[in-house]
Amino acid sequence: MKRIPVALSLLAVLAVSGAPGAAQPARSPAATLRSLFFQRDFAGALVDGPKLVAQSRDASEAQAWYALNLARSGQGKEAIAMAEQLTAKRPKDGWAWFALAGALNYLEGRPADAVSAAEKAFELLPGNADAVWLRAQTLANDENRRGDAIAFVDAQRGRVKNPAEIVVTKGYALFLQATSGTTRDEAKLKAAFAVFEEARQIDPSNVNAWALPASYLTGLSRSDEAYPLAKKALELAPRSTSVHQTYWSAIRTSRQFDAERKQKEIEADVTAFLRANGDRRGALYAVVSLSRDMKWAERRRELEERILKDFNDSPEAEWVLAYRWREMARTKEGSTSLQYRQILTDYVARPNHYRTGLLGEAYRNLFMVLAADSTVGGDELYRAAEGALKYETANVHIVRADIPVALADRKVHLADAERIAREGIDALRRKVESQRSLYESQGEFERAIETMTAVGHDALGWVLFAEDRLADAEKELLAAYELYHTSRTNLDHLGRFYLAQKDEAKAEEYFVKGLGVQALGTNPCETALRSLYERRHGSLDGINDYFTKLADRDRTRRKDAVPAQRLTTPEPAPPFNLKSLDGKRVSLDSLKGKIVVVNFWGIWCGWCVEELPEYQKLFEKYANDPGVAILTIDNDQNADDVPPWMAQKKYTFPVLLDDAYVNKTGITAFPTTWFLDPQGRKVFEKIGWSEKLLEEFSWRIEALREVKKPS
Repeated sequence: MKRIPVALSLLAVLAVSGAPGAAQPARSPAATLRSLFFQRDFAGALVDGPKLVAQSRDASEAQAWYALNLARSGQGKEAIAMAEQLTAKRPKDGWAWFALAGALNYLEGRPADAVSAAEKAFELLPGNADAVWLRAQTLANDENRRGDAIAFVDAQRGRVKNPAEIVVTKGYALFLQATSGTTRDEAKLKAAFAVFEEARQIDPSNVNAWALPASYLTGLSRSDEAYPLAKKALELAPRSTSVHQTYWSAIRTSRQFDAERKQKEIEADVTAFLRANGDRRGALYAVVSLSRDMKWAERRRELEERILKDFNDSPEAEWVLAYRWREMARTKEGSTSLQYRQILTDYVARPNHYRTGLLGEAYRNLFMVLAADSTVGGDELYRAAEGALKYETANVHIVRADIPVALADRKVHLADAERIAREGIDALRRKVESQRSLYESQGEFERAIETMTAVGHDALGWVLFAEDRLADAEKELLAAYELYHTSRTNLDHLGRFYLAQKDEAKAEEYFVKGLGVQALGTNPCETALRSLYERRHGSLDGINDYFTKLADRDRTRRKDAVPAQRLTTPEPAPPFNLKSLDGKRVSLDSLKGKIVVVNFWGIWCGWCVEELPEYQKLFEKYANDPGVAILTIDNDQNADDVPPWMAQKKYTFPVLLDDAYVNKTGITAFPTTWFLDPQGRKVFEKIGWSEKLLEEFSWRIEALREVKKPS
């Protein structure tokens, strides 16, 4: 039988897609939708799906594959609703449960439900390789069942005609095991890529066996390894938007290709891609996303306007609007403009919303805009608060703390504010508990619980203060302080509370503590201290001397704390040999004998960018010191973005380009700064932004001069 090239037909069946199981009848609607799914052409399935389902004699199977394509296209709610209707009407139909399991599998937060539905499908479709594959997939997506997924694949692979797709699932599970913790498991990572290679050996036409590792390698800053895999996946699935995106990303972030080659190759593929897929909203938005990265402003705007005109009621249109308000929010002028407020107001008023997270973000931002406008009435403000509370799940600390505090400041809906704050204490705790795997140690996890719980107690205390329930307010505010001593907001609230009780000494004590807390933005404690000083002295005469004494006291406190910040057991830093911006290689070994400061950063990291002006000053301070080397390792995916950015900012500190080194070290927080002694051992590590970087980093460097060589 003559083989039909994938590029020539979207009706290619199992042998071409590489999916498991017995072949469907040629041109079966279910087989077509299934093939499109495994070719990662979800957009094509959405276009043709309703017609194919209507034509199908195997309607429930076709509906099931349509539901999976729908979910993979970002319309999970719709897919789940369809699948739930199927299971209600036909509870003994394995394909109905298959549809529900597949829809739930691509929705965060319900892994156990997905596993349960997949087990039901597995029971009702005995011996069906698709049911085997989906059960493996749902187990792999449950972080507590990934070992079960691997064991299940090993047990089942000999029972299916083409095991390539379930072997891919094993690779997927191994990859998640290797990368989901606080540190990378290099052995499992290597094993994952070996399993993907095995799947390609079993069936070279399996799209996922090429596309998934290509995507993962790109994310690991190994784009040059990803490129040939992505290119092969594109040959197998030329209409897949996600495969094109993987291909573009591998090119854009390559360390080997120069900027001209990147531009030329991506431009050529995008032109062909739009010619073939320009009627698909997902394809248009993929090029919008690429245009942001490539800085194609004119093309981006043109395609955005087309999406808003032709596909306004779509998830892609929502993303267009979300990026517009996010970009406005980056500047003070934009975030306070009438246009910013209007785009948020219009967004929440849209008749349909596909992305609950975006709706929550819009309501949250709208609430903050309205709260800053004293002319906005309490009821209008509270309506925005209700929307944020209902839909915002990512930033629980904002909706459960900042909202009740803002209502208390305005003295509106205080009973509601108290209810929100009381419920918030448990909600904040649950949020941390749901992210337990992100914390390296039990102690770190417990500190996170205390910090978030403190935020809740502070919010409740401030609401109670607004309600004039002073004894209860003091109890809650102090409970917050006992849990977390360095919250600028809590220290300001305590100072203002005691000031209202006419206890100026206690108020000053808390304001002074808040003055020493490093954070972005205007320090409310400084403003409060100025006001208190003027009240006491009748003028601001002498205020500069007052603040100088406080600053000297704080400086002494911070400097005295440096010795205690030494790592208990300094260990050699992992070796590196990385290219600098001028193409030269710098190895850690070449810096032995020097004190080395290494700052890990990226243009993408807002906190990193905030501290770089101070880091430049640190570099200049030690530029002529032969015993000290100040350098950075940049973590941006596209190294081509870095030189013009550095030139624009007039930074001259050395920049080495990450080449998967960050992944190997297990660094997940940015910025992170290492301080290495002359023997190459990491003695200090600073995680997070530093306001007084020049001072505090200099103290660590000088402390390292005293480190003696090991005997």
